[in-house]
Formats: sequence, C-alpha cells, structure tokens
Amino acid sequence: MAKAPSSAVVLGASIAGLLAARVLRQHFDRVTLVERDTLPDEPAVRKGVPQGAHAHGLLAGGYRILDAYFPDMMDELEALGAPRGDVAGDFLWFQYGRWKLRHDAGLPGMVVSRPSLETAIRRRVTALPNVDLLHAEAKQPKFDPATGSVVGLVVERHGFPAAEEIRADLVVDASGRGSQSPKWLEQWGYGRPQEAAVSVDVGYATRVFRRRPGELYGSFGAIIASTPPAGKRMGGLMGVEGDRWIVTLGGSAGDHPPTDEEGWNRFAASLPVSALYDIVTSACPLTGIQQFRFPANRRRLYERMRRFPGGYLVLGDALCSFNPIYGQGMTVAASEAQALDDVLASGREGLARRFYARTRRIVDIPWTIATAEDLRFPEIEGKRPPGTALVNRYLERVHAVASCDPLVCRKFFEVVNLLAPPSDLFSPKLIWRILRPLADQGGNSPLQAHRLGLDRAQIP
Repeated sequence: MAKAPSSAVVLGASIAGLLAARVLRQHFDRVTLVERDTLPDEPAVRKGVPQGAHAHGLLAGGYRILDAYFPDMMDELEALGAPRGDVAGDFLWFQYGRWKLRHDAGLPGMVVSRPSLETAIRRRVTALPNVDLLHAEAKQPKFDPATGSVVGLVVERHGFPAAEEIRADLVVDASGRGSQSPKWLEQWGYGRPQEAAVSVDVGYATRVFRRRPGELYGSFGAIIASTPPAGKRMGGLMGVEGDRWIVTLGGSAGDHPPTDEEGWNRFAASLPVSALYDIVTSACPLTGIQQFRFPANRRRLYERMRRFPGGYLVLGDALCSFNPIYGQGMTVAASEAQALDDVLASGREGLARRFYARTRRIVDIPWTIATAEDLRFPEIEGKRPPGTALVNRYLERVHAVASCDPLVCRKFFEVVNLLAPPSDLFSPKLIWRILRPLADQGGNSPLQAHRLGLDRAQIP
C-alpha cells in the first residue's frame, strides 16, 4: 500500500509562520499556511501586524539565516533601495552617553521596512511548489485523545458556510502574542505552560520622512537612547527603501511620546543628542504619527511541561515576545525556524522535547538581554538576581569602552546581534581591556574616522 503523503499546517503567515513553512516544506510533502488576513500583493501595513508601520531591526544573526534560506532576497531588497552594510560601520549607536565606535566590524546587516521584508519572504515561500496559502480563520487544532496527538486543524474559510478540517501530521502555532495554545493544551488535559512576564509599559510613535543623500553622516540609521534608570526615552531612525526615514520615538515605564506634531518633536528634542531631532525638523514628512503600545515581555515555558501532545509545536511570538525596543523578534523567529529544520532532520520521534530544548537555549539570551535592561528601571517590577548592580556597572563600562576599542565594540555587537552569548563579554581577554583606565584608550568624538580604508572626517 502506498504511503499517504505527509502534511504540515502553520497557523499565521507573519514572518515566523512564513519561515516555519519554508523549513517544513523540506520535510513534508505538503505545507498549508493558514492566515485570516487578506494579504496585500504589495508591501503594506496589515491589520494582523499593526506594529508593521514602525521601525524594525533585523539583527546580523537574523540576516545570516534569511540570506541562507533566500539567497537572492537581500540583493532584490537592496535593488529596491533598502540599504545594506555593516551594523557598526554603517549604522550609528548612541547609548549610555557615548557613540559606539564606528568601524567595520564584519557584521553584515540591512535596514528594510517590515512590510517589504515580509512581502519578499511571502512571495518566495508561497511560490514553493508544495506550499499553499489558505485565507481562513483557524478555529482549533484537531486533537486525537486516543493517540495523544494533534492530527489536523479546523478552519472556517471566508465565503464558505461550514467549518472544515485540514489533516496534518504536524501543526505549528505561529499566531503571535494572542496564541490560544495555552487554552487548547488545558482543554486537552495537558495543563497550561508556566509563564514568565516582565511588564514594561512601552509606547512608541512613528512618522515617516523623505530621506536625502548624505544625511545622518552618510549612515543608514541610528539608535539614540537615554541612560537608564533616569532616562526612559529612545529614538530610532531607519533609512529604508523608497528614500525614506522611518523614525520611531519610544519610552518605557509609561513615558510615552505624544502623537501631536509639536509634542512629538519636543520628545525628539529631549533625547541626549540632536541627530534625530535635526532630521525630523528639517526633512519633509510623508505621513502622520502612528502609535503602538507594548505591555510586557512574555515567555511561555513549554519546555517545562511534563507532557506535550504529538504533532504540535509553538514558535515565534506565540512562544516568547520581547520588548520591541531591542529589535530581537524577527531574528529569534528565524533562529527558531532554523532549529525546527535541524530537529526535523533527525526525525519526528520526540520532536517537541527536542525542539523546546533547542528553543530554550535560543530564547534564553535575548530574554536575558531584554529583561535585564528593562529591570534597570525601578518602576518595572521583576526579580533582580543577586549581583545585578555589580553586573550593571560592568556593562556600563562595556558601553563606555565600546566607544573607542574595536575589539570590545565588535564583541558587544556580536552579543546584541545574537551571534555570541553575553558570557563572552566576561572573557579574560576582554575584562582587562574593559577595566583598564578609559583615558588610555582614546576618546569618543563626533569627528572619529575609523571606518577601514575610508575617509570619515565627519563620522560620529
């Protein structure tokens, strides 16, 4: 008897779901992406991804994974006007009262709008011969209590009178922060996963401007952050395709930017350096001001569940969502998809156990980075481990030395771009560089010229 074709279903066609479908198509005969939104043919902000209008960061770790899965995509996006370059040499960082050293760190990256990136990925994934995109509402996975496995997904297709079931050997929940997986698991008798949360009450507001050649010292963007715990404000400029600046102002612990032009500009002026304010008060605005709120970092600890149904996995924001100020979400989703690829290559036996063991290690680092930074603010509640104050002082020193020492600066960017663990910043070869007198290492001037082989007389 011929073996039945294998199939997988993915809930949600956002970036996490698209990447999951990309790797599943190598391990299953048929993959179905289920998405309730009507997806636009061209890049556009859609209802299911309201944060798409705001500045997004694709860290170097995520860039590498996407470039491997979609070899021609970065060239296409660059041809459309999305700048590509070095994350330390072509992007500016002002943190803890200093500019990071601008130099070629060997870490390639790209600045692109979220809608354009998602559209480019979606076109490639849905063009794959064994991937289908279904416009439907996912109602609930079909669970078989006799086998203890999920065996399909019940959906309601738009324009069809009755619900239907899609059979599947694996169902992947990539439906985002609003995931119903905890409720479904409880209904099936597995209990709910433990959760960890750090409330941050982040608000940000974004406006798009016309970008002119040579602005912002010839860079393709900048992050400008106040110094915690007193300073809760930040700003991001992303020089995206279409000769545009996406400018996002944000604040933690309830210190949110206004949405009227005068108040928004005053918020920009309150940042510790004027680079962002100079852009928004001289460039031509192309849009109004749009607002977004993010309540809390939230992590669902599926790896701690004693039992888990077969044929079912959760990834992306449905697994863990981070304070968006740190730009980690897309890169973590890409890393989780890569982990799914790896564990499926070893077969489906014990798939959930092996997958969650991998994702725990993936999520631990960005979760530690995001929550540790958020917990610097006394208004934010959460457990602060013993020695936190000492570690914070050391990391403040890392920020200072990264303004003038290329080795420390590169390692800092490897960590924040999820290419190295934070423990690397405590290696013996770095500790002495970080703790030696700062005066011995030079200064931090807006006239640095450290980009290798280039005259950068006006680089901050």
